Amino acid sequence: MSNMILFNGFARYVTTVFSCCIFFLFLIFPASKLSHAEPLTREAFVTLLQNTHPIFEKERLTSAIEQAEQQSNLGEVDWNLSSSLTWSREESTIAVFSPDLTNALSLETGVNKQFWDTGGRLSATYSLNRTSSSFEAAPLFSYPERFYENSIELQYSQPLLRNWGGKLTRLEYDLKAYDVDVAVIQAEENIEDFLTESISKYLDWVYLEEQKRIIERRLHLSRKEYERAKSKFNAFLVDSVDVIRAQDALNTWKQNLGLVDSQLSALKAELSVLVQASTILTGTPDFNLYDLRLPRSLVSARAKLQDSSRVLRIFELREEQLDVGATGVKETGKPDLSLIAAVTAKNAEENGWDSFNLEKKDAAIGLQLSLPIENRTAKANYQRNRLQVLQLEKDREDVFLSLDASLSSLHAQMMRLNGVLKLNREQIESARLRTIEEIKIYEQGRGDLTFVIMSRDNEESAKLTYAENALNYQKLWLQYQALMDELYEEEQGARSSALRAQE
Repeated sequence: MSNMILFNGFARYVTTVFSCCIFFLFLIFPASKLSHAEPLTREAFVTLLQNTHPIFEKERLTSAIEQAEQQSNLGEVDWNLSSSLTWSREESTIAVFSPDLTNALSLETGVNKQFWDTGGRLSATYSLNRTSSSFEAAPLFSYPERFYENSIELQYSQPLLRNWGGKLTRLEYDLKAYDVDVAVIQAEENIEDFLTESISKYLDWVYLEEQKRIIERRLHLSRKEYERAKSKFNAFLVDSVDVIRAQDALNTWKQNLGLVDSQLSALKAELSVLVQASTILTGTPDFNLYDLRLPRSLVSARAKLQDSSRVLRIFELREEQLDVGATGVKETGKPDLSLIAAVTAKNAEENGWDSFNLEKKDAAIGLQLSLPIENRTAKANYQRNRLQVLQLEKDREDVFLSLDASLSSLHAQMMRLNGVLKLNREQIESARLRTIEEIKIYEQGRGDLTFVIMSRDNEESAKLTYAENALNYQKLWLQYQALMDELYEEEQGARSSALRAQE
């Protein structure tokens, strides 16, 4: 009795120590580390892509580059500073009327600016000159040996016909704005294509997991049939052929499971690299493969495609860009008539300080005209521009026909496949009822195990076919969303909702 008491006490001590160890393990390793990773929804999968894959930032940089190029055109209206320093030496050939040798040092600096609103240009120039002269013989008249000259000039040139209102000055900037808009749209198109391909792989993952679940269930039933056949054979209730048949069925489904496992492992490895998250290797997807959405009517879808397709919007922007370019071509064909006005304040003295007293004033105003006689360049450029517009319209019609054909094909396939899926569900139910009846007949000794196995195989095959058709439908729906430009918008909306929920 005492030994029993000692043994019970020791057992309680060991149990207490073991419980404490488990408690400390839970303190050291959080429950999130010990538990399996949470199932990954489609929205979470896309979020991982957007957070880790470089294509999203790369496409955003494309539009940023175009914007930077557009901003570079603003240099046309910057203040420009110019400066020059010149020294010259000149010997005269007629010494009677001019110095034999003249040395001159001049400094000139100025600023100028183009104005977009008017197309005019303003310039301000300051110049300082120092001139020294030498004579071998006395000059006929008084001539200073050294003098200084200062001047400040303001000049403004205003176009009156060509580039009136600065149309040509800001033309490149205005044209580049369309390239920026196109780059933004094209980036969204590229991202949507990438999402279509990536989500399609996610759907493959969902399908393989569903296929594995169906095969595992069939393998479990095959194993039970095999064990039951062996028991009946040992009890001399069935022939050995039933055991062999059950074992063949078991091995077949084991092979099927192994094949699916290999495909699943390869796909999960690819997805883990794609989203740069190793949790996919041990995780499972959270997506209802059989939750099907029907597309809108073909007439409504075609109208939406016509009105809001990104691809067609690119053609519209390019046509608008050509129209703006045509305005510029017309502008270059106009005569170049400019009004030029200038005012100068200056002075020249033998004393350098006195020369800064700018008491002499000059003023000038005039018109400058440059007129191309035949203007063949502008005419040819305008004709080319109009032909490009016609070509662009035909391209747009061609692309719309392709989009419309794809839409009609996808719509027809989804509507037909939706009917096939209903038949699949009916087939599954029919196969299930047949399996029940075959089992009853076999248990009564009036049937053959082969029919039971075939009936179970037909039931599981119907489920696999249903899953495969559901996958095909989901991929068609994915392509339909991408074609209608709804996929990227939907994922962006889902991500925004998730971020708001986290806040």
